[in-house]
Amino acid sequence: MTRTIEELIPDYIRGLPVYVPGRPIEEVERELKIHAVKLASNENPLGPSPMAVKAMQRALSESNRYPDGGTHLLRATLAERTGVSTEEIFVGLGSSELIDLAARVLLRAGLQGLTSYGTYAPFSVAIRASGAELVLVPQRHFAFDLKAMVKAITPTTGVIYLANPNNPTGTWLSLEELRGLRARLRSDILLVVDEAYFDYVQIPGYGTALALVDGPAANVIVTRTFSKFYGLAGLRVGWAYVPANFVRVFGKLRGPFAVSRVAIAAAIASLGDTAYQTSAYLHNAEWRAWLQKQIRELGYRTTDSVGNFVLFQVPGGAEDALALNAKLAARGLLCRVANQNALSNWIRVSVGPADAMTAFVQVLSDLS
Repeated sequence: MTRTIEELIPDYIRGLPVYVPGRPIEEVERELKIHAVKLASNENPLGPSPMAVKAMQRALSESNRYPDGGTHLLRATLAERTGVSTEEIFVGLGSSELIDLAARVLLRAGLQGLTSYGTYAPFSVAIRASGAELVLVPQRHFAFDLKAMVKAITPTTGVIYLANPNNPTGTWLSLEELRGLRARLRSDILLVVDEAYFDYVQIPGYGTALALVDGPAANVIVTRTFSKFYGLAGLRVGWAYVPANFVRVFGKLRGPFAVSRVAIAAAIASLGDTAYQTSAYLHNAEWRAWLQKQIRELGYRTTDSVGNFVLFQVPGGAEDALALNAKLAARGLLCRVANQNALSNWIRVSVGPADAMTAFVQVLSDLS
């Protein structure tokens, strides 16, 4: 009997959940006929760096030419900034592509990928899309339970995904904790640490996992993005620090000229704009603390976030969180329900412009 094309798609792909991004602000404004503020996707409210904007304008005039396929200048700039080797840097389409590539390289049917409930959803998607079995370990105090994750390791475990700081809870792991986890892993298990919110954290004990990528045989990959702190979410550019042999393998699995000339130029310029970086950090630190305090004073429970967002619990269940989120949207404030098992009645609100923060607290107060 002849099968249809759709029936030939493997079950593990057909069964994948679709990642649902925050709704575009323009769509909500058209639907509700209101002016809206997007606080759903952890975007930098300051916009791109002024230096990045100028660099993008210059790059646009050369858009008839292909970009640097090897992203040599961006990799060299990142190496100089971080002190790592250029040969161990791979530039991709945000950190999402890099997360996916790690699974594509090392996972397949018969193996397992390990992560946690209450973390970045694309970790689970990458594992399942590879054909591997997804293993989810409950969190402890809204953070990765590393002891429980070690206990969950089996002979078929191939990749472990962590986010530090974690999204959506905003909790963090110390470098000492990461070293301890790495020491308890077999050499054939890859540890992927996503540091999308790294630049927002200045806390004693917190440190980048870059220190764990320590040679050609290292079993650690660290991913970063320009989407959050650097305000370049619309350009899709990120990078990973990986063992040099992975750079070559990753390159085999992606199309040529994946990262645009404009994105490369903006990323390089952003790294050099220290005034912008200081402003982005200070704005977030001030308003995250203020927002968290105000939400708690309204009687809501929050996690202790160190990212550019605050996660708070809505009394009741998932339907109550969805209802409150819809009411916020009707008032022009677009937030996001975490909607992950134990977090199904929690809402994440991004740190936005000052006026949006005060408006959010006022509306939440009115609705409480």
